[in-house]
Amino acid sequence: MINHKPMEVAPTLWVEIVVFLSAYYPLFLILFIRDINSKTIGITFGSSSWGVSVSWWALGLLVLSSVASLIVGPLMRKLLTHQQGGTPIKIQEAIQVRGDMLNYTLPFLIGLFAFDYNSIQSILSLLVFLAFIFSFVHKEQISLLNPMFLLMGIRLYSIGYKEIGRTPVHNQNVLCLGEVVVSNQGVEIKETAGIQFIFPQQKDTE
Repeated sequence: MINHKPMEVAPTLWVEIVVFLSAYYPLFLILFIRDINSKTIGITFGSSSWGVSVSWWALGLLVLSSVASLIVGPLMRKLLTHQQGGTPIKIQEAIQVRGDMLNYTLPFLIGLFAFDYNSIQSILSLLVFLAFIFSFVHKEQISLLNPMFLLMGIRLYSIGYKEIGRTPVHNQNVLCLGEVVVSNQGVEIKETAGIQFIFPQQKDTE
């Protein structure tokens, strides 16, 4: 049997786009730094006495990825700390999903070579390149293998779990803040925006 629509962790499209943009913050930062020089046509960078400028494209893409990172970082940490309405579970097995970081980091290399924003052809080439990379990431469902997540301590796990009080074992890819360890201690799981999160159970307070 061939399943043409595998049921994996599949973020909604807008979430996936924001996560993708946050992953390429280092690339846009490198390109921004490279674009600062006296030959660039754009806005003045720093003091006018420096005599250097930066293009609107370099600034715009850096701001876009920065905003995406500022949205994704705090939001992910909040969702991985606790959410209302989570389902209590006990984890039976846990395997960290490790991707080939070369697939994500290879595009950073283009920022270290001859790319610049000085021609419309270069800008269009960058946008087409990123569009294809996003398509590959989307089809392979590896958007959550985000190197920026690793810097925040967020990892992707494949877990087998049982809902507390029930027998069947379920398998799911989940995001976790920290390391998942199989134990008798329960955690909670909840899907938000197409992503499965696991987080500590909230202790009852009297």
